[in-house]
Amino acid sequence: MSEDKADLTSISRRTLLGATSAAPLVCSAPNAAAPPAAESLIGQCALWLANDFEHDGLARRWSALETLAASGYDYFRMSGHQRSSLPMAPEMAAIEVQLAELWKERNRRLKEITKLAPRNLHEVASLLVIAARIDVYEPGETTPFVSKAIAFLASARCPGCGEPYVPPSLPAG
Repeated sequence: MSEDKADLTSISRRTLLGATSAAPLVCSAPNAAAPPAAESLIGQCALWLANDFEHDGLARRWSALETLAASGYDYFRMSGHQRSSLPMAPEMAAIEVQLAELWKERNRRLKEITKLAPRNLHEVASLLVIAARIDVYEPGETTPFVSKAIAFLASARCPGCGEPYVPPSLPAG
């Protein structure tokens, strides 16, 4: 048995990852029975993320099919007509249609999200998740989400203790 497993107070990466992924659920446990309303900021962000994850999954599948085509055929030197006769071509074409629709829906949802302002920390976190997700693939266009999060945090106070989330001035360091 490794030293980590012998130490009953150590936390495994699996436990830590599981706990951090469950944290948002724990924070909203009293409301856990009711999912967020689709028109709410959290609901809009959740729908956007679901769309984005579906888009990623389909893009990975298309990429796997393209890799298969490239490994079994001279795919990159074929004409469009020749490519369309490959066994994986119908699925690739269907995925392209789905990706186009998901992209339109993603952009429509993004416009809706930018119209909404956060009212609590959960909504701020939702905006920051969207900004982080966008920044992974499209660096630069996250300013509206981050600005709204910063504006909320700059003016909000903790409901438990009343302290501001962001101190009026930072101590000199």
